[in-house]
Amino acid sequence: MKYRLTTAVIFVMVAAFIQSSVFEYIEIMSVRPNFFIVMTVIVALLRGIYESAAMGLFFGLAMDILMGKTLGWYALLLFLVSIPISMINDKLYREKFLVLFTFTFLSTLIVETSFYLIIFLFRDYSIFHHIFAGTVLPEALYNSILILPLFRPVSKVYTILDNVDRRRNRLSA
Repeated sequence: MKYRLTTAVIFVMVAAFIQSSVFEYIEIMSVRPNFFIVMTVIVALLRGIYESAAMGLFFGLAMDILMGKTLGWYALLLFLVSIPISMINDKLYREKFLVLFTFTFLSTLIVETSFYLIIFLFRDYSIFHHIFAGTVLPEALYNSILILPLFRPVSKVYTILDNVDRRRNRLSA
Protein backbone atom coordinates (compact mmCIF):
# COMPACT_ATOMS: atom_id res chain seq x y z
CA MET A 1 0.00 0.00 0.00
CA LYS A 2 2.77 2.43 0.84
CA TYR A 3 4.41 1.68 -2.52
CA ARG A 4 1.20 2.58 -4.34
CA LEU A 5 0.82 5.82 -2.43
CA THR A 6 4.45 6.73 -3.03
CA THR A 7 4.07 5.95 -6.73
CA ALA A 8 0.90 8.06 -6.93
CA VAL A 9 2.66 11.02 -5.33
CA ILE A 10 5.62 10.61 -7.67
CA PHE A 11 3.33 10.44 -10.71
CA VAL A 12 1.53 13.65 -9.69
CA MET A 13 4.79 15.46 -8.97
CA VAL A 14 6.41 14.31 -12.23
CA ALA A 15 3.30 15.28 -14.20
CA ALA A 16 3.29 18.71 -12.56
CA PHE A 17 6.98 19.19 -13.29
CA ILE A 18 6.69 18.10 -16.92
CA GLN A 19 3.57 20.16 -17.55
CA SER A 20 4.95 23.31 -15.97
CA SER A 21 8.48 23.16 -17.34
CA VAL A 22 8.96 20.94 -20.37
CA PHE A 23 5.61 21.43 -22.08
CA GLU A 24 5.83 25.21 -21.75
CA TYR A 25 8.30 25.09 -24.62
CA ILE A 26 6.60 22.43 -26.74
CA GLU A 27 3.90 24.28 -28.62
CA ILE A 28 2.39 23.67 -32.01
CA MET A 29 0.14 26.48 -33.27
CA SER A 30 0.24 27.98 -29.74
CA VAL A 31 -1.33 24.83 -28.26
CA ARG A 32 0.41 22.86 -25.53
CA PRO A 33 -0.32 19.24 -24.68
CA ASN A 34 -2.03 18.54 -21.39
CA PHE A 35 0.04 15.94 -19.57
CA PHE A 36 -2.48 15.66 -16.72
CA ILE A 37 -5.27 14.49 -19.04
CA VAL A 38 -2.92 11.99 -20.67
CA MET A 39 -1.83 10.58 -17.30
CA THR A 40 -5.44 10.42 -16.11
CA VAL A 41 -6.42 8.36 -19.15
CA ILE A 42 -3.42 6.06 -18.72
CA VAL A 43 -4.19 5.43 -15.06
CA ALA A 44 -7.89 4.95 -15.82
CA LEU A 45 -7.06 2.35 -18.46
CA LEU A 46 -4.69 0.47 -16.15
CA ARG A 47 -6.31 0.61 -12.71
CA GLY A 48 -9.65 0.09 -11.00
CA ILE A 49 -12.40 2.60 -10.38
CA TYR A 50 -11.31 3.88 -6.97
CA GLU A 51 -7.63 4.22 -7.73
CA SER A 52 -8.18 5.91 -11.09
CA ALA A 53 -10.81 8.26 -9.66
CA ALA A 54 -8.45 9.28 -6.85
CA MET A 55 -5.59 9.79 -9.30
CA GLY A 56 -7.87 11.82 -11.59
CA LEU A 57 -8.80 13.98 -8.63
CA PHE A 58 -5.16 14.52 -7.64
CA PHE A 59 -4.06 15.19 -11.23
CA GLY A 60 -6.89 17.70 -11.53
CA LEU A 61 -5.99 19.41 -8.26
CA ALA A 62 -2.37 19.69 -9.36
CA MET A 63 -3.54 21.12 -12.67
CA ASP A 64 -5.79 23.62 -10.90
CA ILE A 65 -2.99 24.68 -8.59
CA LEU A 66 -0.46 25.09 -11.39
CA MET A 67 -2.53 26.60 -14.16
CA GLY A 68 -6.05 27.38 -13.14
CA LYS A 69 -7.56 30.55 -11.82
CA THR A 70 -10.14 28.59 -9.88
CA LEU A 71 -9.57 25.59 -7.66
CA GLY A 72 -11.52 22.43 -8.32
CA TRP A 73 -12.87 22.56 -11.87
CA TYR A 74 -10.19 20.44 -13.47
CA ALA A 75 -10.17 18.19 -10.42
CA LEU A 76 -13.89 17.54 -10.84
CA LEU A 77 -13.65 17.07 -14.60
CA LEU A 78 -10.69 14.67 -14.49
CA PHE A 79 -12.35 12.78 -11.63
CA LEU A 80 -15.54 12.38 -13.66
CA VAL A 81 -13.72 11.41 -16.86
CA SER A 82 -11.63 8.72 -15.19
CA ILE A 83 -14.59 6.82 -13.75
CA PRO A 84 -16.27 5.60 -17.00
CA ILE A 85 -12.93 4.73 -18.56
CA SER A 86 -11.92 2.64 -15.56
CA MET A 87 -15.32 0.92 -15.52
CA ILE A 88 -14.80 -0.54 -18.99
CA ASN A 89 -11.02 -0.93 -19.04
CA ASP A 90 -11.17 -4.71 -18.38
CA LYS A 91 -13.13 -5.23 -21.58
CA LEU A 92 -10.59 -3.49 -23.81
CA TYR A 93 -7.30 -4.29 -25.45
CA ARG A 94 -5.59 -1.41 -23.71
CA GLU A 95 -2.36 -1.53 -25.65
CA LYS A 96 -3.99 -1.06 -29.03
CA PHE A 97 -3.28 2.21 -30.79
CA LEU A 98 -6.93 2.94 -31.56
CA VAL A 99 -8.09 2.45 -27.96
CA LEU A 100 -5.41 4.76 -26.57
CA PHE A 101 -5.97 7.37 -29.27
CA THR A 102 -9.77 7.34 -28.98
CA PHE A 103 -9.98 7.52 -25.21
CA THR A 104 -7.43 10.32 -25.01
CA PHE A 105 -9.07 12.27 -27.82
CA LEU A 106 -12.56 11.95 -26.32
CA SER A 107 -11.37 12.67 -22.78
CA THR A 108 -9.58 15.83 -23.89
CA LEU A 109 -12.64 16.94 -25.84
CA ILE A 110 -14.92 16.36 -22.86
CA VAL A 111 -12.65 17.97 -20.26
CA GLU A 112 -11.63 21.03 -22.26
CA THR A 113 -15.07 21.64 -23.76
CA SER A 114 -16.69 21.37 -20.34
CA PHE A 115 -14.08 23.69 -18.86
CA TYR A 116 -14.60 26.32 -21.55
CA LEU A 117 -18.37 26.03 -21.19
CA ILE A 118 -18.00 26.62 -17.45
CA ILE A 119 -15.67 29.58 -18.07
CA PHE A 120 -18.04 31.12 -20.64
CA LEU A 121 -21.17 30.33 -18.65
CA PHE A 122 -21.90 33.96 -17.87
CA ARG A 123 -20.28 35.40 -20.97
CA ASP A 124 -20.95 35.54 -24.67
CA TYR A 125 -20.66 32.20 -26.48
CA SER A 126 -19.97 33.80 -29.87
CA ILE A 127 -16.23 33.03 -29.73
CA PHE A 128 -16.67 29.49 -28.44
CA HIS A 129 -16.42 27.89 -31.89
CA HIS A 130 -13.07 29.66 -32.44
CA ILE A 131 -11.77 28.33 -29.15
CA PHE A 132 -13.08 24.85 -29.93
CA ALA A 133 -11.54 24.74 -33.40
CA GLY A 134 -8.35 26.59 -32.49
CA THR A 135 -7.54 25.15 -29.07
CA VAL A 136 -9.61 22.14 -28.02
CA LEU A 137 -9.35 20.04 -31.19
CA PRO A 138 -5.60 20.56 -31.70
CA GLU A 139 -4.98 19.83 -28.01
CA ALA A 140 -7.05 16.64 -28.26
CA LEU A 141 -5.01 15.53 -31.26
CA TYR A 142 -1.75 16.47 -29.54
CA ASN A 143 -2.69 14.55 -26.38
CA SER A 144 -3.75 11.53 -28.41
CA ILE A 145 -0.35 11.37 -30.05
CA LEU A 146 1.43 11.99 -26.74
CA ILE A 147 -0.17 8.99 -25.01
CA LEU A 148 1.42 6.50 -27.40
CA PRO A 149 5.02 6.64 -26.08
CA LEU A 150 3.90 7.14 -22.46
CA PHE A 151 1.50 4.24 -22.01
CA ARG A 152 4.02 1.40 -21.98
CA PRO A 153 6.43 2.84 -19.32
CA VAL A 154 3.58 3.68 -16.95
CA SER A 155 2.10 0.24 -17.55
CA LYS A 156 5.44 -1.36 -16.63
CA VAL A 157 5.58 0.65 -13.39
CA TYR A 158 2.13 -0.60 -12.41
CA THR A 159 3.08 -4.16 -13.37
CA ILE A 160 6.09 -3.95 -11.06
CA LEU A 161 3.87 -2.61 -8.27
CA ASP A 162 1.40 -5.48 -8.77
CA ASN A 163 4.25 -8.00 -8.63
CA VAL A 164 5.58 -6.46 -5.42
CA ASP A 165 2.09 -6.57 -3.87
CA ARG A 166 1.61 -10.21 -4.88
CA ARG A 167 4.99 -11.17 -3.46
CA ARG A 168 4.37 -9.31 -0.20
CA ASN A 169 0.89 -10.81 0.20
CA ARG A 170 2.14 -14.31 -0.58
CA LEU A 171 4.95 -14.04 1.95
CA SER A 172 2.76 -12.57 4.70
CA ALA A 173 0.08 -15.26 4.41
